[in-house]
Amino acid sequence: MVLLALLMTGCAGMDNDLSRHRTPLENLGQTAAVDVLKAPPWPDSTSHRVILVTPVEADADFGACADARFDDALIRRLLSARDGPQVLSVAQASAQPETPDNQWRLSSDLQSPLGAIVLSDRKLYPYRLTLTLRRGNSNDIWWQKEIDGALDSLGLPLSQAAATPAP
Repeated sequence: MVLLALLMTGCAGMDNDLSRHRTPLENLGQTAAVDVLKAPPWPDSTSHRVILVTPVEADADFGACADARFDDALIRRLLSARDGPQVLSVAQASAQPETPDNQWRLSSDLQSPLGAIVLSDRKLYPYRLTLTLRRGNSNDIWWQKEIDGALDSLGLPLSQAAATPAP
């Protein structure tokens, strides 16, 4: 009986691990964060750096909650960086007149330029993610990176795109 109880407890724990599987949008958010942390030639030390993260601008093709999943993963990864910058989530990307030079505004734009590509068993959504950093109160682009790829509709949040299976 004890062995059966332990076995059932182990199986219940496995279900929890499966429900915690990251979606492709979350993976993309983490990839974007790593690029932001490593790629730009940061002129200041990380302990004094503040990154203001604005909500991603995502095409409707990626689902209603695509922005929340992407933003959450991006911010969590930025915050988890060892000796990383301070991270604040902000509602807009406009420059403020008194923004200090140690603040960097990060904006993300997730587009599906081609729409869905219908395969025999699923849909793929090619994307272009554009990450843009602006320093302080300047509207000049200090650093920008584009990431291209494709997301499988089976891994996207439930939406019109993912809910309609391919013929």
